[in-house]
Amino acid sequence: MGNISANKLGGLGLLIGPGLATILFLVVFMVLGNTGSGDPRNLVESWNQQTGLAHLLGLLPGISLLFFLYGINTLYNDVKENGQNEALFRLGGMGVFFGILGIVISIGLNSATQFEGIVGPDESSKYTISLIAGAIQSYTGLIFAIGFSLIALVMSTNKEGIHKIFAYVVALIGLINIVVSFINFADTSTWEATFVITPITYIVISIWTATLGLDLMKK
Repeated sequence: MGNISANKLGGLGLLIGPGLATILFLVVFMVLGNTGSGDPRNLVESWNQQTGLAHLLGLLPGISLLFFLYGINTLYNDVKENGQNEALFRLGGMGVFFGILGIVISIGLNSATQFEGIVGPDESSKYTISLIAGAIQSYTGLIFAIGFSLIALVMSTNKEGIHKIFAYVVALIGLINIVVSFINFADTSTWEATFVITPITYIVISIWTATLGLDLMKK
């Protein structure tokens, strides 16, 4: 087995991790026909509408985001050695960690609603499990948005030209997600209307982290 440097592996994590998760999200919720309403009251119905293939693909984003987390840690080391504001980056990295942890946990809980066997969960239990999963993912999603916004602001101080502007755009999108998250927690009826922000956020973040990953792999 050949040797691969931390920068190359971390760069691959930034390049592939969010991008793969975004592609899987678009395939599961768009291509396979279950767009989801984003409403926590319809989680069970949306989940049950998915095909077996959609369920299987839905397990993969958590794995790809763990790869992304390694990329974030490698990027932190690069900022610590060659950049500035590494303390703020580390704080943001903690937010990203808890956001990814929430996604992993919510995927596991939603998968539990599909367990069958001699005694499978009844509809009431499935509804409760899905609500818990949705609440965890929503709250940790808020933490993720805060953390990622901090990272984007840090990178804006360590980049020049178009890369600095891109970092500010990502930070702005993160701020929008923070505000929307608070609104959604105050009134869950807004979830369906604001759900469209999710794929846009995923796509922008994936493109931005891909540029960071390519830059990191050159070092």
